[in-house]
Amino acid sequence: MVDKDVVEAVLGSDIAIAGLVLVFAGFLLTKAESFRGSRSGNVYNWLAVAGLIPIVASLVAAWMCIDGLQGGKWEAEHALLMLKIAIVLTGSYAIISAGLTFFPSDGTK
Repeated sequence: MVDKDVVEAVLGSDIAIAGLVLVFAGFLLTKAESFRGSRSGNVYNWLAVAGLIPIVASLVAAWMCIDGLQGGKWEAEHALLMLKIAIVLTGSYAIISAGLTFFPSDGTK
């Protein structure tokens, strides 16, 4: 049986990850608006939409934690696994976003 304190800590972590990525995706969306109609604007727009993947994963993990706190044994036992998945998705998103933002392929040689 998973300790209730662990599930509560994982719940806080999941919500924090979702919030941080949401702020970053919102920043990218406003940046895309300043480049409207250009290739850079399309990249920023795509990156902002791709930010929904780790956000949704974190929110699903948080929902599982809430179910675990309400007595769901399977959800409580798999809460840490979902947190790990959310961390991997967030890290992948951060690496891809940084690569496309700082090293754009503008077609010049």
